[in-house]
Amino acid sequence: MNNLILVADDDVLTRIHLRELLEYAGYQVVEANDGEQALVIYNQLKPDLILLDALMPVMDGLTCCERLHNLPGGANTPMLIITAMYDEKSVEKAFAVGATDYITKPIHWSVLRQRVRRLLDASLMMQELRQQTQQAKAREVKLKMALSAASMGTWDWDILRNKIIWSGHREALSGLEQGTFDGSYETFLCCIYPEDRERVNGAIRRAIEKGTDYDLEYRMVLPDGNIRWVFSKGVVFRDRLGVAERMSGVDVDITVRKQAESALEAYANRQALLAELSQMALAGVELGALMQQATKIVAQCLNVKYCQVLELLDDKSAFILRAGVGWDKGVVGHTRIKNEQESQPGYTLSSEEVVISEDISREVRFTIPQLLVEHQVTSSICVAIKSRGIPFGVLGTYTSESRSFSKDDIYFLQATANLLATAIERKGTEEKLRQSERRFQIIARATNDAVWDWDLQTNQISWNESVQKMFGYSPEQLEGDADLWYAHIHPEDRNKIIRDIYAFVDSEQQDWSNEYRFRRADGSYAYIFDRGYVVRDRNGEPLRMIGAMMDIGDRKLIQEELQRQNLRSKLFANVTLKIRQSLQVDEILQTTVTEVQKLLYADRVLILRLLSDNSILVVKEAVVPGLPVVLDQDINDPCFGEKYIDKYSQGRISAIANIEKSDIKPCHVKFLQQFGVKANLVVPILLPDGIWGLLIAHQCANTREWTDWETELLRQLADQIGIAISQAKLLEQETRQRQELARSNEELQQFAFIASHDLQEPLRKIKAFGDRLQVSCRESLSPQGLDYLQRMQNAAGRMQNLIEDLLDLSRITTRAQPFIAVDLTQIVEGVLSDLEIRIQQTQAKIEIGKLSTINADPLQIRQLLQNLIGNALKFHRDSVPPLINIYSQEIETEEDLRWCEIVVKDNGIGFNEKYLDRIFNVFQRLHGRSEYEGTGMGLAICRKIVERHKGKITAKSELGKGTSFIVTLPL
Repeated sequence: MNNLILVADDDVLTRIHLRELLEYAGYQVVEANDGEQALVIYNQLKPDLILLDALMPVMDGLTCCERLHNLPGGANTPMLIITAMYDEKSVEKAFAVGATDYITKPIHWSVLRQRVRRLLDASLMMQELRQQTQQAKAREVKLKMALSAASMGTWDWDILRNKIIWSGHREALSGLEQGTFDGSYETFLCCIYPEDRERVNGAIRRAIEKGTDYDLEYRMVLPDGNIRWVFSKGVVFRDRLGVAERMSGVDVDITVRKQAESALEAYANRQALLAELSQMALAGVELGALMQQATKIVAQCLNVKYCQVLELLDDKSAFILRAGVGWDKGVVGHTRIKNEQESQPGYTLSSEEVVISEDISREVRFTIPQLLVEHQVTSSICVAIKSRGIPFGVLGTYTSESRSFSKDDIYFLQATANLLATAIERKGTEEKLRQSERRFQIIARATNDAVWDWDLQTNQISWNESVQKMFGYSPEQLEGDADLWYAHIHPEDRNKIIRDIYAFVDSEQQDWSNEYRFRRADGSYAYIFDRGYVVRDRNGEPLRMIGAMMDIGDRKLIQEELQRQNLRSKLFANVTLKIRQSLQVDEILQTTVTEVQKLLYADRVLILRLLSDNSILVVKEAVVPGLPVVLDQDINDPCFGEKYIDKYSQGRISAIANIEKSDIKPCHVKFLQQFGVKANLVVPILLPDGIWGLLIAHQCANTREWTDWETELLRQLADQIGIAISQAKLLEQETRQRQELARSNEELQQFAFIASHDLQEPLRKIKAFGDRLQVSCRESLSPQGLDYLQRMQNAAGRMQNLIEDLLDLSRITTRAQPFIAVDLTQIVEGVLSDLEIRIQQTQAKIEIGKLSTINADPLQIRQLLQNLIGNALKFHRDSVPPLINIYSQEIETEEDLRWCEIVVKDNGIGFNEKYLDRIFNVFQRLHGRSEYEGTGMGLAICRKIVERHKGKITAKSELGKGTSFIVTLPL
């Protein structure tokens, strides 16, 4: 520990004694012999704790304590008064002047040590608590601002009855009046934007049929024809057989976010097109082609029908339509318009502002050119193309429909005109160096960005004047070698940008761009988009690099805010789904009170259970430290009678901003005040058969106006808790039934095992005495007696095989082994070794293909393959030797699950596939015992083994051509 303790005492021996004890305990100690010296030392060192003797010369300890308490930070510093006075009045005076605690003389070190440690621990805890409180208040303000704009609705779909229940806010999201939604799935689909309808329907079907996540954004068509964007998230609930029964979820209105994204995308697209146009200008594209491309870009971005560049002729007498889009054939390059003050081009050229006409038929500032009249132009926006005050022409856009132009439209048109102005200024320049310098000025003036020119031969960089406006530096301050540039890059971005730009210069590419942070003159950092162009010599060696920095701080802020809003919306939806997905009631209730307290920043959140005798049980509580804990206390409210219960049973919600000024009974106010409550919000938790309990939020530090979204949040959560409790009851009932069924199955298996085991004992005696009778009395038996004896022995053998197969079937689950890595090749080789005699007898040919390694029970997989290969040997055609092909292959499903498909294929007698479902059942045979031996249990055992391995078994067959048994097991 490194805490600093100030000891103020006029007794030298006492100070020395305290110093030694405290330093031995690990503390740092400074001393003062009176109160004034203690004040000086406190201002200099700011100790963590102060020990003050109550009686000192010059300034006593109590006066010093009072003055320390009024200093900055003094109220938060623990002060321990050392006094020989025991009377209550002296103690109260010590606390009155700001003492944290006191200790009486003579001082016992063990007591002092404990007091010091606890005071320091408490001080540290209080400091952390103050910081957490400040942070919590800041988060509360931010969360309130975000959630006040959030709009969310919940829905529940009974799939079996095709009935959808929407919350009132969900109906509002669709533009419907509350209660007007008919609850059908078809009506829901009709509300979805036609182009999104199939995608939403498909996502829902996949969630139901394949268990995929339902999480998507789509558009809705409101009754008034407007479009609304919705973020939807849902979960499917299934019965114990996996059949989908219900689907529930939440929908959030994200229209504002989508509109902002669209506006941001449009702005980014325009900036990208301007950058592309700037690059074309820098690359020396022919001026006419540049103007034509500019008109195309303007028409595309502003969504206008006509766009043109009017170039002022050298004699200033007229304009020529140099480039344009939308005009009739033969107009561009030939049409001339006189340069007169009263004409629209002349007026625009002499104007310092952008000239906008929303209805040119009413224009009085200038006359309308015949060209616009012939093309039925209604609205226009024109800007002069000037450079350094020299007019070059006019850039204009026109539409045949009435149109209002936004500030972004004007800015974009002005930026394009600026770019064309610099490009026109560069026209006629022949010297390569002057061309390079003028290209530098083009981008500098066209985009208002900070432009730099890097001489790669000398490593010197120069800047244009925009660097002062953007970063606060004069061009001279940043001029120098590239290291000065690198020094202004944010440390976290510096190495990445340096590596990237040098890799680019060393490559054969010409255009480079990247985003990073650049330090301003005031020490802050600007987010910039930097792009550059490398000038190379004839051999491809880099000579210089010209670039421009664009401030994208606003765009970054918008993106970050959109991301935050998106995360908050998803978090809000996930909290709701988290409550609804779990069927553990205790977990649901604890999650509810914890998450609601975090979201609402409430002092206490409770869930109460209303019992049948009208008594109250506190089930769960989340409360801030320092407030009374209600859980496990007797909170029976004498005023809470049947009248209140009836109101809550009808769905009543109580939102009280100030309990002292509310109309509730005085006894109820007194009851709430014992728990520090100043405002509360109460929402009933309803079940189909009545009220279950209450979800309550308390504000104890101050009064509180509960907002509509807070009330709606608790109401929706209470509805979901009610649904979850109902589901949990059903689950509990199903669990009991499932446990009873499992117990019955276990008893049935034990009975089958015992019964089959007990049956073998008399069967052995029948066989044993039958064998003795056949050996010892064979000569004395008649032919008919011998026939009877042989039949008895055959029946006993079949009975023994049947019992053994029954035991094998029961042991699949009762004596199963853990899964391990199983090499199917080794298993097949072992099975073929066991069947070697039968293979020789039937002259069978076995072909083994590629076999995988799977995770399985090796003994059961051996039994599975032995049964399948044994059947292939048994059911062969007369006079046709069996041909058995054994192989496996790995397959992958749409859900990215990997499976091993094992195939045992033969050329035997085959069977009609209409009996496919029968052959895997117990005691099912397609042939009599006289034709083929067996008990009819082999394939039933195979199916049970495969099911235990979470796999599937099937067969493909054709009479007289053979059978393929296909086993699919997970990898």
